[in-house]
Parts: sequence; structure tokens; C-alpha cells
Amino acid sequence: MNTFTKIGWRNITRNIYRSSITIAAVAVGLASLIFLKSFIDGADRQMVENYTDLLIGHIQIHKAGFQKNMGLEKSISGPEALISSFKSTPGIRYAVARIKDFALASSPESSSGIMLFGIDPTAETKISILHKRIRQGRFLEKDDDDKIVIGRSLADHLKVATGDKVVLMSQGADGSMAAAAYEVCGIVEAGAEEIDKGLALITLKAAQELLVMGNKVSEIVVKADSLEKIDDIKEILKSKVNTNKFEVLTWKEISPMTYQWLQFDQVFTGLILFIVLLVVAAGILNTVLMGVLERTREFGIMLALGTKPSQITKMVTMESLFLGLFGVLIGSVAGLGLVIFFGKIGINLSAISSALNSFYIGSVIYPRLDAMSFCLYAAIVLLVSMLVSIFPAKKASRLSPIEAIRHI
Repeated sequence: MNTFTKIGWRNITRNIYRSSITIAAVAVGLASLIFLKSFIDGADRQMVENYTDLLIGHIQIHKAGFQKNMGLEKSISGPEALISSFKSTPGIRYAVARIKDFALASSPESSSGIMLFGIDPTAETKISILHKRIRQGRFLEKDDDDKIVIGRSLADHLKVATGDKVVLMSQGADGSMAAAAYEVCGIVEAGAEEIDKGLALITLKAAQELLVMGNKVSEIVVKADSLEKIDDIKEILKSKVNTNKFEVLTWKEISPMTYQWLQFDQVFTGLILFIVLLVVAAGILNTVLMGVLERTREFGIMLALGTKPSQITKMVTMESLFLGLFGVLIGSVAGLGLVIFFGKIGINLSAISSALNSFYIGSVIYPRLDAMSFCLYAAIVLLVSMLVSIFPAKKASRLSPIEAIRHI
């Protein structure tokens, strides 16, 4: 360690109050950046998980063109072989078959257009969390071919409760009029209005009988081990099917609006974090500049004694480096501590839960931190603390010795 590096180090302890302010500015700024990024990442992650876990899954396989123009004629025959091959694919947790069709639900009081799903009750609980959102009654069971589960808003509109009858009407795969009555065994509250007001679930067997589909299904829904692996798994699945006859779509392609909203959110988040970073930089610059101005006479004496301007610059820069390192260390610990603490207990936003539910975000947000972001923000804040010290350091090195010595 050369002489001016040693002087820079000693100057930190000469004025504990001033040094503490600079360190605090760096630490609070970094902790704020880490926590804010973790909070937004946690909210975005919860939105994707809730959205995919509620109904659509991670990947869906249909007959070609089904996503753009849904119809019973675009159905998959004998899905068992495909499901078996999908389940053996690394990275896939579950794969289940469903029937999906538009239908009309009626009660003695009212009627409403719905999205009808035919599901295997046992398999469905492994790929979605709808069974955990039952607010009245129970979820479908294996032999409930005469039962139906509907959304809460739909139940309110139809003015039905558990035990009441609901009539479903649609057009069968053979062109015939399909109609049957089902007893409401459960009412589900997904939290998303678009689901609650238009969802109806019956067993896969009941749907095949109602819509005259034999052993055919509309889609195969896949749940992966990890959201990060979805795009890779999609390519593997495409190699297992005839892409001229089938389409393999991730949740991003099934719901492009949701994915675009997430991308916009990331850009908006980046803008907010940039503004926070500017505030942090201004705080650091202010404290370092104050320190330089307070020591104007000291720098004048050093210059008069033959100290080179470059050595003054180096001394001030080294002070800023040491202060920045201390600030980054404290800020990293504080930010990490906040993320770990709130990552366990969550941040309760139940006061605005209705707004959050519209975006598939629960009322409790659990911040999540990835190592890449943590290291990146720590490095950026340290770099900024160094860069903003250049101006005060240059200002100190350009002082006139005589004027600086006379400075009071």
C-alpha cells in the first residue's frame, strides 16, 4: 500500500461523522435497489405461477389451429400414447388430457356463456390448484359424472348454490344438440374475475358423453419442473409430435398479452431502478463533495508542499473506494437480510388484494432474489460511488495552493 493510499485510508477515520454519511448513502441506496428488485421479481414470479397453476399449465398441445379457432373438430384421438411419452420426458412433472369447449349454462333464474372444461379430477389436482380454491362444497371426484364445479361469479349470476341444478347446452362433435343437467357440487373462487365468471368443470367422461367425442380430447396440458425450462421442453415435445398436425404452445404464446405485460413491467422496473440509482449517485456525490470542500485548506497546504495534483486525485479516489466498499458490504447484508426476512413472512397487501388478484398476484408478496441481480447491483453501486468521486477529486487537484490555504 503506497503513501497516498494509506493517507486515503486514514482520512476515513479522521471524520467519522462525514464518513458515516457517505457509507450510509451507499448502503441505503444498495439495500433499496436490492429489495425493490426482489419485491418486483417476487410479484412477477407469483403472477406467472398463479396464472399457469390455476388453469392453463406451462405448455399445451393441440391439433394445429385449435388455439386460433377452437372447435371440437380439432381434437386429439387416443391421447394416452402422447401423454405416456410426455411423462417420460426429462423436465416434465405431469401431463393430463382435457376437453375444452364453449357452452351455455342455464338455471331457472338466468343463463350465461361459459368455458366448459372436461377434466380427470385426480390428474387435474396434480397440474392445477383449482381444487385448493373451492369456497363452497367440494371439488370433483372420480365418478362425479353428474356433478359440476362452477366459478363464484357465475354461481352468483345464475343464482345457484351447491345442490342446485345447472343445465349445459352446446353442439356435439357430430353436429347434434348437446344438453344435460348437472348438480353443483362445488363453487370455486380463483381470484381472477375472468375465471370466476365463466368457468365450469365436469369430468372428462361426462364431457366426452355430452359432446359425443368418444375417447378424443381437446388438449394435453403439461406442467414442467421449472418455469425456466419451459422453452427447452417445448422444443423436445415438438420433436415428439408431427408439427404439421399438432401445435405445441407455451403459456407465453397462449396468453401473449400477459407475457407482454410482464415485459413492459420489466422495462418500467428498470426505469424506476435507474431513477433510484441516480438518487443514490447524487447522495454519494454530495457527501464526497462536502468532504472535499471542508478540506480545501488541507489540500492547499499539500499542494504547496509539492504534492502533485494526480496524487491528490488518487487520494480522494481511494477514500471514495474504501467508503464505497464499506457501504456496499453493509448495503448487501441489509438488502439480503430484508429479502430473506420478507421472503419468509411475506408482505401483506390485502388492502389492495382485489387489484392484485386481477393480475393473478396474491395478497401476500414474497420477494425473491437471484444471485445475478444481487452481484450486478452491488457492482453497479460500487462503480457509481467511484465514478461520482472523479469530479470532487479533480476539483481538489486543481485548487490554487495560495487561495486554498486562505480558504476559511
